Amino acid sequence: MRPLAVETAPRINLRWIVRLRWLAVLGQVITILLAHRFLQQPLPVGGLLAVCAALALGNAAVHLWLLRGGNPTDRASGLNLMVDIVALTALLALSGGPTNPFAVLYLVHITIGAVILPARWSILLAATSVIAFSALHVLPSTPLQLSGSALVWEERGRWAALLVAAGFISFFSLRMSQSLRLREQELGVARSNAEAAERLAALGTVAAGTAHELNTPLGTIAILAGELADQLDGERRGEAEEIRRQVKRCKEIIANMLAPHGGAEVEEAKEFEVAPVLEAAVRRWHQGRPGPQPQLSVSPGVERARAHLPVHTFEQAIANLLDNAADATEGRPVRELRISLGRVEDELELTVADNGVGVPEPLLRRLGEPFFTTKEPGRGTGLGLYLARHVVEREGGEMRVESTEGRGTRVTLTIPEA
Repeated sequence: MRPLAVETAPRINLRWIVRLRWLAVLGQVITILLAHRFLQQPLPVGGLLAVCAALALGNAAVHLWLLRGGNPTDRASGLNLMVDIVALTALLALSGGPTNPFAVLYLVHITIGAVILPARWSILLAATSVIAFSALHVLPSTPLQLSGSALVWEERGRWAALLVAAGFISFFSLRMSQSLRLREQELGVARSNAEAAERLAALGTVAAGTAHELNTPLGTIAILAGELADQLDGERRGEAEEIRRQVKRCKEIIANMLAPHGGAEVEEAKEFEVAPVLEAAVRRWHQGRPGPQPQLSVSPGVERARAHLPVHTFEQAIANLLDNAADATEGRPVRELRISLGRVEDELELTVADNGVGVPEPLLRRLGEPFFTTKEPGRGTGLGLYLARHVVEREGGEMRVESTEGRGTRVTLTIPEA
């Protein structure tokens, strides 16, 4: 599977602070214009809008930095919240000071800091907010003078301030928890991929050692089979030749296992046309294994479709799936192996289906786990489906297995089209 680009928690935090700040600037501008329209007391609209403009420019700079791959820390999020507190203090100082009902918005910054930042930053933000609000009582400001119908607007202002504060806190907390849960899921998938890579690397080491040890006895078998073929006639000679062919196939498999790029974890993926490679892999499999002939079908429009995968490992995965299908159909009056290649939206779907014994439903969820097999002892290693799943998942695809006991199994590999 392709390595996941998991966002760091500070980057998620700052990204949401930027988004909330855009909403805050918009809300501040609307509130200033409404207050100027309905309040009888004149407000320094120019100064208030200048503070909003400065906040928007600073937010645009942070947003651009994140888009260019900036790697923030908790300190960056803390300093940005500090800037928000200073901007809020400036707006309040220009519009009534401590009498402005929107002073309750200090609680938004305190809450956000408590949710996303370490204790030292949370305490610092809370202290800064308290100091800033206290300073409003000292700084020169014109208290809001309200009378008559303006008192109604004061009540509405307090209600709106509480609504805005509650909305910002609830929205931020909810979205942050969702983002962090998604990050935990991504980290879980990344850990699972790393564990799979380690298991496959260990398997490759064992396989290479085993292959090396098998080379000598297989060479001896090939020599003896050749001598027997020279001495025998008729049907016996054909059997000896078949032994030589199967030994040759075994040695080719071993050569691939020992090759520098023969393992699923070390072979480099490359772009190739899927249909010709699939056809060649099916043909080689049938030549090397007597039994039912796979029925291959390629949907119109995908004959030249391309994918980005490790080619040799992909071919081995096809052979593994066909081996499983052939084993499952042993003893059937009619043995069916069907393999098809098609397209669903922008992805390729490769399906291997059989009419074999199927898999009991309780075991379906375990198919694809390394070393888990439903075959009899000695007939399977439990690695065929695992390797098939791994080769497509490492490039962003997936594997699905559908099976009905007594009626057959269908394995679908979804492959992103290059």
